[in-house]
Order: sequence, then C-alpha cells, then structure tokens
Amino acid sequence: MHKKMIFFDIDGTLLDEKTMTVPQSTIEAIKMAQKNGHLSFINTGRPISTIDSIITDIPFDGYICGCGTYIQYHQQVLFHNQLDIEFRKKVIHGIKQYQVDAMLEGKDGVYFSQDLKHPFIQKIKKRYQDIGFSVHTFSYHDDITFDKFTVWYQSSTPIEAFKDLLKDDFQIIQRDVDFLEIVPKPFSKATGIQYLIDQLGYSIEDTISLGDSMNDLSMLSYTHESIAMGNSHPDLFEKVSYITTAVDQDGIYHALKHFHII
Repeated sequence: MHKKMIFFDIDGTLLDEKTMTVPQSTIEAIKMAQKNGHLSFINTGRPISTIDSIITDIPFDGYICGCGTYIQYHQQVLFHNQLDIEFRKKVIHGIKQYQVDAMLEGKDGVYFSQDLKHPFIQKIKKRYQDIGFSVHTFSYHDDITFDKFTVWYQSSTPIEAFKDLLKDDFQIIQRDVDFLEIVPKPFSKATGIQYLIDQLGYSIEDTISLGDSMNDLSMLSYTHESIAMGNSHPDLFEKVSYITTAVDQDGIYHALKHFHII
C-alpha cells in the first residue's frame, strides 16, 4: 500500500483530557504504523514549548505546532514564523484595551497576562508551571516574541470590538463560548500539512488526519481522509470521512485499523 502521512491532534485525540494520559493502544498503533512505513506527525495548536513529555516520548516523525506557524521534521526545524513587532504591539495593546485574559504562545515559552480573572486560564497556567514548562507573565510595555495566542473573556467583555481590531490580520477560531484561538493569516493546521507534503514529496492523496475539536477543521477538511474521535465536537461528525470511538476507547487504534494502516 502507498505510504501515508498521518496527522494527529493532541488534546482529546491523543491525550485523554480526563486522565491526561495517552492510551497504550494509541502508542502501539502509532509505532505499528511507522513500522509499516507510514509517517506520523503531531498537528496541534500548541506551541512546541508546551508539548508534554508524554507526547514527545512517542517517536513521532515531526511536529506542526502553533496552527502551522512552526514545523519540525525529526529533529530539524524546517519553518518558524514569529509575529512581526507591529503585530505584537497591536495584540498587546488590544489585550490591555479590552481587558481579556491572554496567553501569548512562542517557541521558547508562554506568556500570561497579569491578574488573570478567568478560572480556566488560571488552571492552565498552574498546570504548565507544575509540569515545568517555560511560563512567564507579561506586562503591557514588554516586547514579547510569540507566534500566536489564545484569549478568555467574561460576559461583560466587548469581545466583538476586540475581534474587529484583529480580523484583517488574524484568523479567529471560536473554541468555546468564552475562548478564542488567534492565529496570524494565512497560517493554519492545513498550511502546515501542505508545507510538509511539498518538502517530503508526498501528495494530498497520501494524507490522513485525526482530530476532535473545531480548531481541527482546517486539517480535517484538507486531508484526503479525515477521522473524528467519538468524543469530538458534534459539529465535526458530518465533515469527516470516518468517526472512530472515543480517545479512551482505543479510538486511534480502531481508526488506523479501519484504514489498513496497521
């Protein structure tokens, strides 16, 4: 069979978000796929600086991080796009003006705004500190280098005005009712896939992706075959070629078996 490039989201796809573990069947399936000559890649919104050892211990062939803003093949960085200084200043000014809670995400670390109000981002910051990631706090006059960012907000936040400030230069992904993932145009999980296809001499017909949330849509709608986990956001189910079982029910193993990868 023709060798495939397989792209995996992390949270809710590889990683069981209830137990924060990767099922053993998933690890075995990825190793079997590689033994059969297929390439396995992470394709995540996270920057490379916040990928847990539970993921990096699995021998992936490469990483697309930060929604296509950073690409690594084996140990070599092939591509990295940092925001230009005028965009960085615009973002930090907007965070201050509209009082959103932000996490600026870069290759070397993540930077949280001061006095976080939203409980979810407070939990993320604590978890990242506990793991030992490079976690910092930024003030509004700092010049932080970063690639993309996420924000959480309150019901009283003038969030539409904040979006208007950024919409020309950034893709704004509504991850939850109070949570945005914001990526510089034209980058996405799909552009990262195309970059690797071009670099490694594959074609789009050789691609399969697996995901569970709305920020996986650019990837799932781009690859030749697409797989939604059983625990996915329900809006994904009609947009993929196959629905597997949940992450904690050997979903990845079953999916790769279905497509004769293993």
